[in-house]
Amino acid sequence: MLNIKKPIILFSLLLTLLCLGCDTAESIYPSTASKLSIENSESNIDKDSDAKLSLIFNAGQDLKSRREKFGLLKLSNGTLIAATGHYESANMLRGGEFSKTAEIFDPASGEWTFTGELTDSRLSPAIFELPDGKVILTGGFHRKNGPLNSTEIWDPSTGIWISGPEMIKARHEMSYLKLEDGRFMVIGGGTYDSDGLVVSSSKETEIFDPEFGKWTAAAPMSEKRSNHVSIILNDGKVFVIGGGKLDGPYSKSSEIYNPDTDSWKITAPMLKGRVAHTATLLSDGKVLVVGGRGKITKAEIYDPNSDTWSYAGETTKPRAGHVSVRLSNGSVLVTGGLGYLSEVEIYNPTDSTWSVAGNLLIGRTNHQVVELSDGRILIIGGIGTEGMLASVEIYEP
Repeated sequence: MLNIKKPIILFSLLLTLLCLGCDTAESIYPSTASKLSIENSESNIDKDSDAKLSLIFNAGQDLKSRREKFGLLKLSNGTLIAATGHYESANMLRGGEFSKTAEIFDPASGEWTFTGELTDSRLSPAIFELPDGKVILTGGFHRKNGPLNSTEIWDPSTGIWISGPEMIKARHEMSYLKLEDGRFMVIGGGTYDSDGLVVSSSKETEIFDPEFGKWTAAAPMSEKRSNHVSIILNDGKVFVIGGGKLDGPYSKSSEIYNPDTDSWKITAPMLKGRVAHTATLLSDGKVLVVGGRGKITKAEIYDPNSDTWSYAGETTKPRAGHVSVRLSNGSVLVTGGLGYLSEVEIYNPTDSTWSVAGNLLIGRTNHQVVELSDGRILIIGGIGTEGMLASVEIYEP
């Protein structure tokens, strides 16, 4: 049992909860969906046209529960699972509760259905599919207990969650991804120090190997990070970018992890410090970084071959808590963001230009985006002007 000094952790948790209940556009949570790279039809964008783009988003079937800062995963069979997060019911006061529920989306029927409940409610967990089709969900933030190291495993054949192997460290506001060799990596985030006190960020990383069913410590980063983003490069290495507290300071630094040698290499710093930004792998292997707290409009690109950053035009709106995804023609689609933005923008890498491409039905931030097996793109949940959202929007190429 951790020896937590109650006055200090309670003060830390109180500050977090005040932020969670905040009713302003500045109350945001970076989404793990920022790390997605989505393939889409080349017919979405006419490269030879100078006319403004017009992408149409249609209403889909609502989630069973309003959610933001939830775990979302597309399974190998094409279905989706959404689990935990911040939610509010129709009769609940603004501010909401933390969720234990999970639900499944059937692409054929377009409907969401509740599955079994988890033991722990939590925000922003890491979520992965195991080789046998089960789902492992781990970490995140608990309203009373703070950062979690507990893990739960969902069996699709029974709909039941059971306890899984605990992470080495409790953590939230971490980044996570699947390595090319099938292992899962969790990076940094808020955790506890050696005295059992909650700290805002950490250097520690760990890896779960499904073959052995346990977590192992990996090499620590060069600096402490939370609210950062991570992405797999074309060579299989892990690129980690930025981070910091939501109210600053924001880090410019970046570094690369080599899974073969379990080692980190410090890379060139960004041109601007960023938190609540997104990173998208472009077709040429470079990385596009967009937005961040502080009303940033300038995007930038990292070239792994030269270890250099360069500006990549400016978004028409400053964005944070948004989602960026790559289309199959190489363009990048950006949705939502602080201020509950409805405008959708597209980045053209051939000339580093941005253009408004349409509007969501509901402006939102802290949402999730996923591409279905048939090419449809779903924009799911988040928070809007009326509070937390159950709404789902669909873009059909």
